[in-house]
Amino acid sequence: MSEKAYLIHGTSTRDDDWFPWLEQALKPEIELDRIFLPDPFRPQQAAWDGAVDDQLPHDGEVTVVAHSLGCVTALRYAARQPLDRVNLVLVGAFAQPLPTYPQLDQFMAEQVDYAAIKNKLGKATVITAQNDPIAPYQYAVAVANQLGAKLIVQPDGGHFLSSDGYTPFPLVSKEVRRVME
Repeated sequence: MSEKAYLIHGTSTRDDDWFPWLEQALKPEIELDRIFLPDPFRPQQAAWDGAVDDQLPHDGEVTVVAHSLGCVTALRYAARQPLDRVNLVLVGAFAQPLPTYPQLDQFMAEQVDYAAIKNKLGKATVITAQNDPIAPYQYAVAVANQLGAKLIVQPDGGHFLSSDGYTPFPLVSKEVRRVME
């Protein structure tokens, strides 16, 4: 019996970047469900929250891997659901509006309820790069600090997209295994 984890992508698709690679890399010990989000290039918070609630458990222990806008979606899911324990691996994370993407301001309007997450948080890792052109790495540091998560700051990596050279991404595989121990 394999354990299960869920992947919440950002403004890409579940088949982009390092997501298919990660699913294969975690097998057979961990089954990764790359969830489907509606209209990923024009995200609407209510639609994404509904999709996440339809595809992820509402109780028990859950492990979520998320990238970019998927990170704030994962945090809101963790706050909203009566989970016993949630483990998180957040890549290119942010939980505040991005200066370079004002079209996401409405999606980012609702604050993350970190207090609601803390009492059910198991292990968490936040991965960021100092040269991220999309989400300033300080935003990921703030998320890690709010959660009390392990923080990995790389000097290079951009936003960890395939265009940044991240198709295989062994660090994420390693951290998923660590948080699920």
